[in-house]
Amino acid sequence: MLNAPCLQHPALSREVNVYVLFQGRFRLDQAGRCKIRLFSCGPYRLYMNGEEIGEGPARFTVDHPEYDTYEPMLEAGEQTVSAVVHHYGIDNRMFIPDLPHFLQCEASDDSGSLTVSWRALELDAYRHLGRRVNGQLGWAECCDTNRLPDLSRPLDDAVAAVVEPVVVRHPLGEGTRTLPKQIRDCLQLPVASVVIGQGVYANRFGYEDDDPPVRFLSRDLRPELPADGIWMRFDLGRIGLHRPRIVIEAPRGAIIEAGYAESLTDGRVYPLIPLSASSSCHLDRWVASGGRQTLRTFSPRGFRFMEVHIAFIAAGTAGARIVHADAELRTLYDRPLGSFDSDDALLNRIWELGADTVRACCEDALIDTPTRERGQWIGDAAVIGLEALGVTFGDTSLIRRALEQASACRRADGPAAGLCPGQDTYLTTYSLYWVQSCLREASLTGDRRLLHEGLETAERTIDYFWRHWTPRGIAGLDIWDFLDWGHLVGDGEVNVSLNLVLLNALRDLIDWERELGRGDLAEQRERQAAELQGVICEHYRTEDGLLAKSVPLAGGNAISARKPGYHATVLGLLNGCCDDRDCAVAFVKAHMLRCFPNDAAAPRLAHPGANNDRLITPSFAHFSLQALWEAGEAEFALEQYRTCWGWMLDQGLTTLAEVFDVRWSHCHAWSAAPTWQLSRYALGLLPEPERGANCFRLLLQPGSLERAAGTVPLLGGDAADAVRIAWSRQADGSVRCELTTDRAIRVRLQPSANQQVDSASTMNGEGWDVPAGGKLELNFRF
Repeated sequence: MLNAPCLQHPALSREVNVYVLFQGRFRLDQAGRCKIRLFSCGPYRLYMNGEEIGEGPARFTVDHPEYDTYEPMLEAGEQTVSAVVHHYGIDNRMFIPDLPHFLQCEASDDSGSLTVSWRALELDAYRHLGRRVNGQLGWAECCDTNRLPDLSRPLDDAVAAVVEPVVVRHPLGEGTRTLPKQIRDCLQLPVASVVIGQGVYANRFGYEDDDPPVRFLSRDLRPELPADGIWMRFDLGRIGLHRPRIVIEAPRGAIIEAGYAESLTDGRVYPLIPLSASSSCHLDRWVASGGRQTLRTFSPRGFRFMEVHIAFIAAGTAGARIVHADAELRTLYDRPLGSFDSDDALLNRIWELGADTVRACCEDALIDTPTRERGQWIGDAAVIGLEALGVTFGDTSLIRRALEQASACRRADGPAAGLCPGQDTYLTTYSLYWVQSCLREASLTGDRRLLHEGLETAERTIDYFWRHWTPRGIAGLDIWDFLDWGHLVGDGEVNVSLNLVLLNALRDLIDWERELGRGDLAEQRERQAAELQGVICEHYRTEDGLLAKSVPLAGGNAISARKPGYHATVLGLLNGCCDDRDCAVAFVKAHMLRCFPNDAAAPRLAHPGANNDRLITPSFAHFSLQALWEAGEAEFALEQYRTCWGWMLDQGLTTLAEVFDVRWSHCHAWSAAPTWQLSRYALGLLPEPERGANCFRLLLQPGSLERAAGTVPLLGGDAADAVRIAWSRQADGSVRCELTTDRAIRVRLQPSANQQVDSASTMNGEGWDVPAGGKLELNFRF
């Protein structure tokens, strides 16, 4: 536990967008490794004798703050540790609002705790530009590099602005226990760039601070007017959470601006963030110190394209030059452990696109997008993210953390948070997904701690929904009833899909309670599930055995008046609520083929308010294509990947779009359904954690593929363990399948009416026990 005092600057000049340097001095009697433990209210960067050694903190909840640990190797003698803390002072998607600035930091070596003498300095190098990146993120930066202190040297106590920090009560409350961070540090991976344009520009909008992004994008880059500066445009290859590194040569006082964008608009970088629900300013500014220097932002930015402008100090001034620019990618992961390869190059590229997107969206949390929000949404993280991370990087620690934080941020009357920490938001389906994902994560990894820790939140979440029970199901909730973009249920209507999600959550909670030996609780949930099942059968089914999108909360509800709903029928297929499975499958397929991008003339999801029944989204494909795979529609699912996700590639995207429209985010992890489904369904090995640890079912569905091979990480235990699967069609029409594993697994053959399976290995009941290092060879005849 971190017991260091909470330090504050005694008299800041403003309450928002302040950078405070806390500098500590201590002495080491002998060379060796020093341990620094640190926690702050918001973003910080840590320097040891002037060299940057870390950044943080990981996002935290009020009840579970976590400190970072650094262990630099130091020579004997006087040492200077510097932490620059950026105090936002505003509500945002990453940090708890309304906290004052503060720092906790302690140093120790092998002999024990070290005495550190602290000073504080408000950094006037950072001018308050008055513009946020957008309403979800922090501030656009404006840094006069001439005024930055030399962090390799101690602050001068004779300077009036250097003060002794004050010790305050812990802003999170007395008795706060700050514990070690439970996830590893983010990587800072180098990212090269390609120059895609350069020239001179003329200003067409002023003054300098009137509206920086408008001034930036209104510059004439092919001017007939006298030039006011030079520009250069860079492509980093794909969107990520990048910290720019810009090398320039410019006279002292020259102004440099960098604008960022996920894509080019009319061939240019527009430093604005679409769908921010606020104004945006996606650029940063520096004042040059003179000569050659490297410019860095304090906080990373989400972008693919960067455009750097250097303003001449006077008309015709020579000597300014943009030498080079690249960036570092902030991510938790480097290369995937999982892989997928087939005879279809397009499917292989789509799998990689998903892996690249997931990596771009993983920092201290699995975030929705690195550009617009950096928000930890449970629907993104704990549903699609859980499955996608499992098959790519083989690590679900971010998911467990998201589930823990959503529980800690539950609303007072019950439901788990759908977005947290920071700008906490509550959504109907996301609260229910939280229940399901807790059981799923625990089952896949074998780590049951979350089931014990989260049971109260699970019970209170379901109780919240049940307080809104009506004779026609759950209705009238006071939280955001979100299922999918484009899906909207009118006032006075019951959302059938929400009730189907509730049924799944109830079933999972029953299993959860029984696993913990709480049969008394499970019996109550079984009664509720049976009651809900009865309502589904009586009130939701259509004449042809499908499920309605919605039904009236009161009044007439004749079966002949019920119109089938795409989302409800998909969910009904997954939980066994459709009377006629073949009819339901045909309806779902027909609906998808009527939607963009399958039908180029179909309505487009141009913005969040463009609700229409004739829409599909990449995120809901997590459910819809899973249902079709389970129904034996392998080729249809593969063709959807080729058509819909192939459309993204046709747009020149190198990460997955948020929806099937380029006006939304171009990097969204919730669109990675093809990646996890190809690794599971196309390879044919699906986890069955309900049967026990390391249990799988084998269901081979080749579709039109001639071959497929891949590596699928095994969750829990040794992080490097994996199963390798390869299958290929033979000349006689059979399919030969080979499986090797690093860990002992049990494989159950899922029966299929149209296949015969031969194996030299002895079956154990319905399948095979494959030892660690063992191999399973099978021959399928269809």
